[in-house]
Amino acid sequence: MAPKEFNFSNHDNLRKFVDYEVSGTRVADEPPPHIALMRAHELVDYEPGSDAGNFRWYPKGYLIKKLMEDRVSTLMNEYGSMRVETPIMYDYLHPHLSKYLERFPARQYILTSEDKEYFLRFAACFGQYLIMHDSQISYKHLPLRLYELTHYSFRREKTGELSGLRRLRTFTMPDMHTLCADYIQAKEEFMRQFELSLQWMEDMQFEFEVAIRVVKEFYDEHKQFVDDIVRKTKRPCVIELWDRRFFYFVLKFEFNVVDNLGKCSALSTVQIDVENCCRFEIKYTDKDGEKKEPIILHASISGSIDRNLYALLEGQAKGMKKGKKAMYPFWLAPTQIRLVPVSEKFTDFCKELRAQIPFRCDVDDNDISMQKKIRNAETEWVPFIAVVGEREQQEGKLALRIRGEDGQHNLTVQEAVARMQALQGKKNYLPLNLNPLLSARPTFVG
Repeated sequence: MAPKEFNFSNHDNLRKFVDYEVSGTRVADEPPPHIALMRAHELVDYEPGSDAGNFRWYPKGYLIKKLMEDRVSTLMNEYGSMRVETPIMYDYLHPHLSKYLERFPARQYILTSEDKEYFLRFAACFGQYLIMHDSQISYKHLPLRLYELTHYSFRREKTGELSGLRRLRTFTMPDMHTLCADYIQAKEEFMRQFELSLQWMEDMQFEFEVAIRVVKEFYDEHKQFVDDIVRKTKRPCVIELWDRRFFYFVLKFEFNVVDNLGKCSALSTVQIDVENCCRFEIKYTDKDGEKKEPIILHASISGSIDRNLYALLEGQAKGMKKGKKAMYPFWLAPTQIRLVPVSEKFTDFCKELRAQIPFRCDVDDNDISMQKKIRNAETEWVPFIAVVGEREQQEGKLALRIRGEDGQHNLTVQEAVARMQALQGKKNYLPLNLNPLLSARPTFVG
């Protein structure tokens, strides 16, 4: 049905997403809330020594970023994608690349070396295409999946469109490309990658809206497949039907988040590409010995890592406006449990306790009141706060405040660890990225 016929009364974010799609404006009139949060939490900041749209990542922010990178890379590895690494710059006049750039011009950074012009990549496509072009591929190898986590992808966005981590000029993009023998195989892989994207959104605890963009001819031939995708989302979707193909793909989906200013940003996406195997002369040998042209799936199961942090902070800012306590998904919290000694007398005991806790645990040994230590931990969205004093030392239990839960929990260290293990699940883990004693930490944002 047309948007004007849909009842948006219980779908406020969907209404904002549709309005955003129709308006087409990408410029924000005011800073989105995640910018203040990313600085207050000492995660990310502007870098005045670089070009606009490039950022510095502080220890806590780097930890969150690395955890997301590791998580999506683990999902790709378990899925059977082979990880590669490719250059960040490419020759403008390379025969395959020049054809691509003529068809799809983008906002690029350009540099010169020995009188030749190069452009900085805006995706991992080029390197993976060229690997596939040079490879000897049999039908037995299909589907063939290559994956790269590009720490440096570049897109020279217009200055007025730059907006914190929502739109920037240098970003980290997990990119996977899958060669498929035909539409049957492509649709099977597309659905599996769609499900992986759903898993990512669940891992990140995001609210999101779904857009499906499809060429009418493809939709008419594969209507049941597109309908199956919509059913799997378990929500109303925006479907954009094109009379003709404008780009290299015949079908794509996007998971979009809506921020506090009503702006929308795409995260997860998978696309069925029917052009680039021809453009880059990628072939496979079929069982009959003939060289044939495969179909490519483009996928970013998470979307830009930087933009995921934007989405996380914007989502929590929305909740805060409604009176909810903001929190990180437990596996992403820079500090997962903080030990708060009631006085200096119990700092050494807290250090001993910390050694028994296999999670990111720190100790607030600052010379301030216990109440202020608790307030500081709350401000940092620390999931578990344990007050440690005489009783806790004698009874062997922790007086725990668990974010999002009422009251105090008196648990042994083993019981507290079990609670944290349940929240951590099988998500990726990294150790604390700061000194475990708060008194030994610098302040990164003044």
